[in-house]
Formats: sequence, structure tokens, C-alpha cells
Amino acid sequence: MVVVLGFLVACTPPVTRGAFNVPSAPCTDVVLITARGSSQEVASGETRSVHARFQAAMTAVAPQRTLRILEVGDLDGDGVADPGGYPAFGFDRILGVDLTSDPVNDFAVIGGYNESRRVGSAEIVAVVDQVLAACPSSRLVVVGTSMGADAVTQGLVDVPLDQLDRIDALHLFGDPRFMVGPWARAPRAWIPSGHGLLGIRRQYVPPSLAERTVSWCGEFDGTCTAQWHVSVFQLLPFCEQLRQFAWCSTRHVDYDYWAHEPAMLEAASAVVRRAGWQSGA
Repeated sequence: MVVVLGFLVACTPPVTRGAFNVPSAPCTDVVLITARGSSQEVASGETRSVHARFQAAMTAVAPQRTLRILEVGDLDGDGVADPGGYPAFGFDRILGVDLTSDPVNDFAVIGGYNESRRVGSAEIVAVVDQVLAACPSSRLVVVGTSMGADAVTQGLVDVPLDQLDRIDALHLFGDPRFMVGPWARAPRAWIPSGHGLLGIRRQYVPPSLAERTVSWCGEFDGTCTAQWHVSVFQLLPFCEQLRQFAWCSTRHVDYDYWAHEPAMLEAASAVVRRAGWQSGA
């Protein structure tokens, strides 16, 4: 009992934050910024899937346009987590009392999650600011997965309106604070509470971004549907051979299977439309 009580009252220490420096590079027409989910290493398979699908989509709709890809937490793209960058803590670091939690946006008992998300939120603000300061004509697309979805959306609240206007598309996958709304892409998903496992955000996305936001939620994703019991299907080891069943193709780990391709094509098309470029040029 003493051990349990000691664990429950343990406070979550602040994480040391880096400078969030975006390496200098030639300006490109489009910049894709992504934030990975909890427990994922930088350059994870899911992240690589988003990058590859967006690159393919841009090649299809605007082959002459240049693209730069930045991953929050690995801004230099070397496949190694940046010191002080977005850590995307896993389950082993999530629990702990958060004495600085926001009673609306946070659960105090998952202080590790909150602190990891706060670092990611701060980093996305810094990245958007640096990219647009160096390359004011670049178009931006932002993608967040799971914890990364929560991090980028809460960070974008602090981005100035003129910078938000440069974001042509925001796509979220498996958002733990998913909310039913005009942005929702949740085919056949049952979301009885109307929100994800961690409840609601004070603001789902900044109002000026709402029409350019798409939030994807799989039918058997217990995180965004708040149907915790369906998460048992995520443990199935043989789903690669059973993709014809929804419980093996629409889990929290399956967005690369059904959502990344249409999402990134939609994002690339949004960039072309908002920039006023001729499709295919």
C-alpha cells in the first residue's frame, strides 16, 4: 500500500526543452510538418507512410512544386530524436501527478502525457514560426497522429492568425480528444460520448483552421472512439492476413492501411487549390 500511494503522489517533473531549431535549407513551395504518436520512435513506419503518401500525392497533383518534410522531435531528419525535442512518451512514462495541469484540457494523473504533449505543442509553434520567417511564401501542411494530434492542435492555438492562414491542411489520425464535428472522417465508428478517450479540448482546433481540418477515426480505434474495450483488437498478432475484417484494418495502428493515402491526396489538393496553382503543374 505504501508503494502504491507513493507512486500515485509522485509528481511529473518538467522535461528539459531544446531550442527547437529548424536547420536552414533552401525554401520550398510546400512544407509538411508531422508529429508522431506516443511510444513511437522518430522516423517510425507510420510517420514514413505519411511522408511517402504526401510526397506521392504532391507529385501527382503538382509535380513541378518542391517539398520539404519536417518531423517534430527530429527536425534535422537524421532519424535520431533531437535533445529536448518532442519526446512522444510511451505508456511507461505517462502516469504521474501533474501539478500544472489545465482542469479543462488535462487529466492530472497522466502528467507524463501532459508534459510530453506540452513539449510537442511548444515545438510546433516554434517550427511554424521559423519556417514562415525564413520562407514566407511556403505553403504548410500539418499532420498529427494520436498524442501528436493532441500536441499540434493545442500548439496551433498559440500560432498567430497570419501564420495559420499559411496552413492549407491539418490532418489528424486517432486523436485521443477526437470530437464529432464537420472535420470528422469516422466511417462506421460508434462514438457514443461524441469525443475521444481523453475527453474534449477547450477548442478542438483554432476556429480559422476548422474548415481546413480533417480528423480521422477508425471504427476499431478505442482511443478516438473512447470505446476502450475495442482496443483489445490492437493486440492481435495476425491481422496482416485478415485485413478484410474491420477489427484488423481500422484499429489505432491501422491508419496507414486505410486513411493515409486519401488524406494526403486531399491535403495536397487543398494546397494546390488554396495556392491558386494549376493542377498538374
